[in-house]
Amino acid sequence: MPTNREETGNTAGRATDGRADGNSDVGMDGTGSISSFETYADDEYGYRLAYPATWSAKAEPAGGTSFDDRIGSAGATVSVDEGGDLTLADYVAGFLETLAADEHVRAIERLDRRDVFLESGGMGRVVDYAYWGEPDGERWRLTYLFVREGETGYVLGVDWNDDDGLDELAARIVESFAVETN
Repeated sequence: MPTNREETGNTAGRATDGRADGNSDVGMDGTGSISSFETYADDEYGYRLAYPATWSAKAEPAGGTSFDDRIGSAGATVSVDEGGDLTLADYVAGFLETLAADEHVRAIERLDRRDVFLESGGMGRVVDYAYWGEPDGERWRLTYLFVREGETGYVLGVDWNDDDGLDELAARIVESFAVETN
């Protein structure tokens, strides 16, 4: 199966405007800052997740999806690796090597690493890190979920400026990720 969405023309599970399938649920903290979530489902690559209704969702030509906060610093991405043979540990190690080699990252702090059970019965690995960027020295946060389901690997990453205090939001997005099994 081709991984390039342009080759397949498949947009199953998405509305024509690139947004989610229209399902929503109530926000998590009751403060009004995030009042509802949309459910994004990708039928071609077999995953779904919840994201804030105020964010935009865009399918990427090489597979996966990007989600952007239209007014704040946060964003999320899902990338898909079909036919790979990497383990969860390999995915995490590769990600950390890439982060450490990024010329805009000055220092990295590990906050948490844990295994999680997925709704589909599989396992995933979550990592939480903080890093300080160059040249301004701002502290950024990231929460990433790495999943292997059969021959397919998924990486869901949520990044935000630490001043925005979006820890609970990132956890909600990561916890909502599910792989659809046939």
